[in-house]
Amino acid sequence: MFYAGLDYHTKRSFVSVLNEQGDEVCANSLESQTELAGFLANLPDDCQVLFEAGYGWPRLVRILEGAGVELKMCQPNRNSRIVMDRRKSDFRDARNLAVYLKSNTYREAWMPDESVRDERQLARRRVSLQREMVGIKLHIYSLLAYAGVPKEPGDIFAVKRRDYLESVGLPRLTRRTLDALLSVYDEIRDRVKELGVVIRELNKADPRARLLKTIPGIGDIAAGLLLAEIGEISRFRTPKSLSCYTGLTPGQHQSGDVLRMTGLTKEGCANMRWILIQAAWVAVRRDPALGQKFEELCREKADVVAICAIARQLAEIIWHILTKEVPYQAQKPKGKSQPVVACGKPSADGSPLMAAASPKM
Repeated sequence: MFYAGLDYHTKRSFVSVLNEQGDEVCANSLESQTELAGFLANLPDDCQVLFEAGYGWPRLVRILEGAGVELKMCQPNRNSRIVMDRRKSDFRDARNLAVYLKSNTYREAWMPDESVRDERQLARRRVSLQREMVGIKLHIYSLLAYAGVPKEPGDIFAVKRRDYLESVGLPRLTRRTLDALLSVYDEIRDRVKELGVVIRELNKADPRARLLKTIPGIGDIAAGLLLAEIGEISRFRTPKSLSCYTGLTPGQHQSGDVLRMTGLTKEGCANMRWILIQAAWVAVRRDPALGQKFEELCREKADVVAICAIARQLAEIIWHILTKEVPYQAQKPKGKSQPVVACGKPSADGSPLMAAASPKM
């Protein structure tokens, strides 16, 4: 059995190969991607290759698909020997990866297939463009404040209010700056709409998206983003593992008898964390049980902390829905006699479908 560590870069890659006894039998630097694929193809059939998840790893996987080697990807670790090594070099990084592989002391990262990777890029690019739109709005608000224009109530970027931005009196150079910002805003807005149409078309063919959209606060865009980032729900064994993947779980630091809880770990998928928090603000207004839970948390915590707890609960609910393939149905609030608001659709025969019970916080 042989173990190869691969430190991959766009222009040059470094490979270190260990045998069963842990001795380095080969160390090489490869300048081209074709040379890298050829080198790995000549390795023994029982050789495994480990590399770190980083920039360009999907391209690396496509290059090595026909090399006939078993590829494994690990998550970067801030406390690993690769980061902490005081004599850090690419060859030493490759050898450390080979050592991790042989000793099985690495955290394996999931490698989605090509279709999931494409869906992720689609959803992530839309989120990125939408954030750019928000940035341009802030630039325009700042420009109007600089010009001394009184702040108007409501959304000045709505279609019906566009005449206001076109006709507001401004100095000549400020007017040209505003027109340029509006032109960029319109272009990005059109691209965001186009990507949104593609995401909605994908959701129509995916029954999982229809299940997720029964959750209050989750629409087409949120469902598409969540499904792309989650990939296969079977890789999460428990609801807590999915919430940990979003980075919405609190960290902790224990020394002796002292246990101190810290803030959110924020480890994992930032896009999922963002979209779940946005959905949580809607869910606490539409779902009686979640709204009641939010009110209880707000008595002891700040509202931003409480909403993160609701978002974490949504992540666990999503695990139940995707695993059991049932729609969401709002739970009855504790100590109240008001009717339950059914967010999920009934089954084909008209009987209500019981969704997974909301897990405890």
